[in-house]
Amino acid sequence: MGLRSRPESLAVASLLAATGGFLDASTYLARGGVLAAAQTGNVVLMGVAAAAGDVGKALGHLPSLLAFLAGVLLTEVLDGPRARRLLRRPVRAVLLLQVAVLVAVGFVPLAPVGTTTTSIASAGVAFAAAMQVNVFRSVRGLTYATTFASGNLRSLVEKTYAVVRRRGDPESTGRQARDLATVMVCFASGAFAGALATDAWGARGTWGGAVLLLVVLVLVVQETRRIERG
Repeated sequence: MGLRSRPESLAVASLLAATGGFLDASTYLARGGVLAAAQTGNVVLMGVAAAAGDVGKALGHLPSLLAFLAGVLLTEVLDGPRARRLLRRPVRAVLLLQVAVLVAVGFVPLAPVGTTTTSIASAGVAFAAAMQVNVFRSVRGLTYATTFASGNLRSLVEKTYAVVRRRGDPESTGRQARDLATVMVCFASGAFAGALATDAWGARGTWGGAVLLLVVLVLVVQETRRIERG
């Protein structure tokens, strides 16, 4: 089963959204105001810092951006025919790699903004988040994002308005609106939990994201077996 033909469920989408919110909140608080997955924010913050003449702070966002690109590139390679011949379960491999990276980041000590230590940690989380956002793209046939909110909010308003105006299939559109609302609540809840975990455990707060991904892995295994059994 390739990266684009994985089982999809609201439970998996909700947990992934919670992970996305968790990682961004944790990295922002613990790693010098750098975002893990919301690279739009990093680009804006980098531009603001550069405009203020703080070149060091601006460059502090660059490792996260580059690591995000590397994570996306890796998943594209893993989705190729050669990699699929080597990896029978590429989705599980990606999830396990994410978990390993987040566990490793948890051992990186907290350090001042702009230091190599902080850049390595934020880049690691961005790498893991990029793999997630590029692999998990839909919930029950509806396109969504696991690591940022803008597109999900737009789709939520679009689907909700369609329900109110009785456009399309009301049952299907209503379910999609509820799914998106659930994903958004989980994303916000994950950010809340990430802030609490970082406040309590510092650098090791990142491990909370690893735990969430392990639960996702269990659900993916169960769903795959159910599909394969027919």
